[in-house]
Amino acid sequence: MDAERKKEEGHMPTVLITGANSGIGLEFARQYAARGWAVIAANRSPFKPADYAQLGYDATEIRYDAQDDKKAAELALRLKGRPIDVVILNAGISEETEAAPEEVTAESFERSMMVNTYAPLHLAALLEDNLKMGEAKLLVGVSSLAADTGRYDVPRQFAYRASKAALNQMWRNLAVEWKDWGCTCITLRPGRVRTRMTGYAGDLSVEQAVSGMIGVLDRATPEDNGAFIWHGTELA
Repeated sequence: MDAERKKEEGHMPTVLITGANSGIGLEFARQYAARGWAVIAANRSPFKPADYAQLGYDATEIRYDAQDDKKAAELALRLKGRPIDVVILNAGISEETEAAPEEVTAESFERSMMVNTYAPLHLAALLEDNLKMGEAKLLVGVSSLAADTGRYDVPRQFAYRASKAALNQMWRNLAVEWKDWGCTCITLRPGRVRTRMTGYAGDLSVEQAVSGMIGVLDRATPEDNGAFIWHGTELA
């Protein structure tokens, strides 16, 4: 989408990103802002002043907590009537990654499912009208290779894996529910990125990972609806 042309026409392209105050979410915000998009950052914790300043005048930060339905409702109310082209639901948690099966707790499992699966679905539903008003109509869930039920061979990570696999399924459901009005629902695998969640170990810098994912979104078509994609390759 040509951001400068859209600005001249009075239709500034807009992206909403959850968890945009650090890691992958912050890099999404930086790269979209650098392209001239209006950025709506839905964060549980506020930006560092230097990060916020870097995003420029077209960035808006709204407090959002994936574990608080009231915050989700307040976010949707504040954005009522505003077109949003791309919604990137990135906020997530990873707990008890080293727990053996008998050590997995119900509390942690439930929290992972609520934050990584239910909260994105719930917020997507609240933002349906915003996406309908936008031009791109692109709904994005940030998933993980851990969601692949066929070939992922890393041990443990029970709650995280279950929540991300369920996220992919919810996006496939939305792809069916919303195809009639033109929404394209995609989940993305970032790759193993050097962020706090991975202990800064991985094959990709956060800049490389996000640049690759934005490239996928730039090329997305209705034929990609319901797909799980990594750098242009659809995953099972």
